[in-house]
Amino acid sequence: MKKPHSTVVPIRQKPAEISANLKVVANSNVIQVSAQLLKDYLQEAMASHLEQINLLMTKRMDDGVSTPVPGMQMSQKESAKLFSRYIDLAVKNVESLSRSLVEPERKKVASSEGWESLQLLDTDEVEKQLILEKYISASETELVDMLYGLNRRLEFVLKSNTLKNSNNPYGPYVLLTTYSDMLSSDSFTKAESDIFFKAFSMTVLSKLGDVLEKINDAFIQAKVLPDLPKSKPVTKASGASARKEVVSPGGASQAEVPEKTAVVNERMQPVTEIEPALYRSLVEMAEVFRMQAGEKMVSDGLSVSGQLMPTIELIDTLTELQKGNAISGGDLNNSVRLQIGSSVQSEGQRRPYEEQDEILIDVVAMFFDVILQDRHLPDIVRVLIAQLQIPVLKVAMMDKEFFTKKSHHTRRFLNALSQVGLGISEQNRQMKSAVLEKMEELVARVLMGFEDDVEIFSELCDEFDVFMEQQQRQVDVIEERSRKVTQSTERLELIKRKVDYEIALRLEGKRIPEFVQLFLEDAWRDVLVLAFLREEKAPREAEESLIIIDLLIESVVRPEGTDAKRSVIKGLASLFKGIKLGLENISYDFHVTAAFFKDLESWHKQVLTGISNEQEDLSAVEEVALVSFEDASDSVTLDVELKQELEGELAQMPEDKFSQRVNDMHVGDWVEYENPEGTMMRAKLSWKSSVTMQCLFVDSGGAKAMDISVVDFAEELREKRMWLIGQEKASLVERALSGMKERIASVDEEPALA
Repeated sequence: MKKPHSTVVPIRQKPAEISANLKVVANSNVIQVSAQLLKDYLQEAMASHLEQINLLMTKRMDDGVSTPVPGMQMSQKESAKLFSRYIDLAVKNVESLSRSLVEPERKKVASSEGWESLQLLDTDEVEKQLILEKYISASETELVDMLYGLNRRLEFVLKSNTLKNSNNPYGPYVLLTTYSDMLSSDSFTKAESDIFFKAFSMTVLSKLGDVLEKINDAFIQAKVLPDLPKSKPVTKASGASARKEVVSPGGASQAEVPEKTAVVNERMQPVTEIEPALYRSLVEMAEVFRMQAGEKMVSDGLSVSGQLMPTIELIDTLTELQKGNAISGGDLNNSVRLQIGSSVQSEGQRRPYEEQDEILIDVVAMFFDVILQDRHLPDIVRVLIAQLQIPVLKVAMMDKEFFTKKSHHTRRFLNALSQVGLGISEQNRQMKSAVLEKMEELVARVLMGFEDDVEIFSELCDEFDVFMEQQQRQVDVIEERSRKVTQSTERLELIKRKVDYEIALRLEGKRIPEFVQLFLEDAWRDVLVLAFLREEKAPREAEESLIIIDLLIESVVRPEGTDAKRSVIKGLASLFKGIKLGLENISYDFHVTAAFFKDLESWHKQVLTGISNEQEDLSAVEEVALVSFEDASDSVTLDVELKQELEGELAQMPEDKFSQRVNDMHVGDWVEYENPEGTMMRAKLSWKSSVTMQCLFVDSGGAKAMDISVVDFAEELREKRMWLIGQEKASLVERALSGMKERIASVDEEPALA
């Protein structure tokens, strides 16, 4: 008798291993507790859910809309069974987290589907996904804080780097999509499902926050991140520390600031010193910028005299200028230096800035100069990011980690705007794109709300991530439909070519009546196309349809010898039955079918038996036109024919950089082009056929933008009617810093920038 599996920690384990296993057991327990909490909540909520469904149905009938089918009126027993099945599925989603703690990760075997398996995504399915997304987005927005905490704690338990709302088994996305998947397995109509989803949102999702709060508390009691990790808090300077002398890397000391400035400094994040190695790099960049930009670019046209302007006072000036620009729009053509100088000047004079501030002003100016020349960014996004020059300068003055820390919140914010903005075009503004409006809103909030707390960038980044996750799910659904429509269209064209080839192959060297040829090219061609489309579900159907062609041709070609005639006559019953079945599959016209069978029967009587109905005009049969199909000595297989055709088209492409760019293009690459109305547009490569080399491009919303061959696309690039943008291989800030380094051609020492 086998011993039961023991969960006792082996004695030989090291203390660290024992501790780790105890944590696993503890984490498994909290998963079980949370699963029970969710189960209790759903049992109560699903009872209200049924009542809400009946209320919505009653209202629907009162409004004059009849019930779609009787199945909507579920009995108490049927509904209890259905909803019990859902609760079990939802709980299993949670319990699977516990199993993942103790079971090794199982690798998924990637399956590659050929073009034969592609199917068109039903429009109803797209509409359903968008309805679900509406309810999910509304719920996630309401529960954003609780979902954030729960996601972080699950990441800690699962030892995962990132866990999105779409993977959280307690969240609206998983709960509603699991419910939707369960309903799809039953025979509910679209109208019925819509009522189910609406009732689910009103009963289950509306009060989900109560149970999420309990689940979060359960994790906290289990010592799973009782204090959520936050970004480095802003340190408030005390009055004493604010008045301490600050020594710049250049050696100059800043005198003790006046009492008024000290009061201001108490609420300000302390201005940190720059590490010497970094400072040397920044000095070098500033010098290069001044040399390349020229004196007019870096000068504000004012005479400089008087006492040094403290950094804190300069930051206050920048804040006022930043908010003023947010209200008035500002002039982005003016340099930061000129904008600052105009604000602080008095009768054409201004006080000198700290040496460190002078350097940072020019480095940030150089930083944005490179960004504004970035070819990846569309003009509309360049203008948006350009508005952040003063906020970024303030960040650089207050927190020198901006230059050295890749995960800095401000860098994340800039990178997010760039990444999302890659597909933005002027059309997004004209169509009131939700994404562009969100980007504009976030930038406006920085300009109006950012004073001295850089934590604002972290908060906006998190908010933007949640927003884009919701948007991306909608885009993915629409893009998938666009891709499947194009793939299905190509597959249909390939199948039509295959059918034409199969028919021609069987007619080769034959001489048949013209009415049979017309029947094959008109009716039976559609039968074969349908059979090949359904080949995956009914693999024998296409083969049987091809056999019908062989039998039909054999029956109308005059057989030689008695045995051959008897063999054909014996197979006529199967032939007629097969033809009728095939024509019924495509709903072929009954009257046309009857006429064809009449002609075929008359021909068979003459060819196979020599007997005809006395009332029938035999001369009409004898006068039937015959069509000959000559032998093709150079006939090739369909695959070879397609390959030769494609190679012929590709051979016409000139061997230049444009052809090379198209051949090296990858899914996800963006292109820019001008539409007939003269508006600059952007589109992303969503799919490139390996058979016909057709390319599908979609817009930022996932909808089809254009369908073009690689040959034509290369020609568009060559004629400068389209431009290949590519995709972000590096983040915006990294690209900008690399561009700044490239400008320093004579540097002996590599700048110490991350």
